[in-house]
Amino acid sequence: MRWGRTVTASAAGVIAALVLTGFGFTWPFVIGWSLVVVALALLAQLVVPLEPGVDAPHIPVEPDRRPTEISRMAWALNTHTGLAGTQITRRVRETLRKRLQRRGADPSDPAKRSEIVALIGPDLWARLEGPGTTIVDIERALDVIDALNPAHSAETTTATPGTPPSSTGRASLLPRHRR
Repeated sequence: MRWGRTVTASAAGVIAALVLTGFGFTWPFVIGWSLVVVALALLAQLVVPLEPGVDAPHIPVEPDRRPTEISRMAWALNTHTGLAGTQITRRVRETLRKRLQRRGADPSDPAKRSEIVALIGPDLWARLEGPGTTIVDIERALDVIDALNPAHSAETTTATPGTPPSSTGRASLLPRHRR
């Protein structure tokens, strides 16, 4: 704090003391209220940053402790109810949309609906767009994404849209045995 501000606050206290003395108040009352005026004048001159984190110390975070997109998507899977959150559903749906568009089938085009059904199955896209997407739906979509991969080799075993997700050799997202 600068000296000029302190002198201004002290001057406000002296002026308050003179005014109160002029009205005939007792000295303890005058001194008490003069100190209150000085304190308020000093507090009024404080500069407070608009953003609360400006003056906070920077605490470095280890790279392995930072939340990642993968961890946020993992937390979006509710294994108790079997439902998938909107974050992972949105990500899987957009990845599947891109893979389908590479094949020339746009899911937003109603004319391509039969081609989409042939590629991914009868109800998968509706389950990904509607509420209540389950973990099994996400697994089915991931299997279809793997099957639509342009760099897909014949050595990799993938399931057709009708087969269960566990037949692809990929670990399931939903634990089958709970303790």
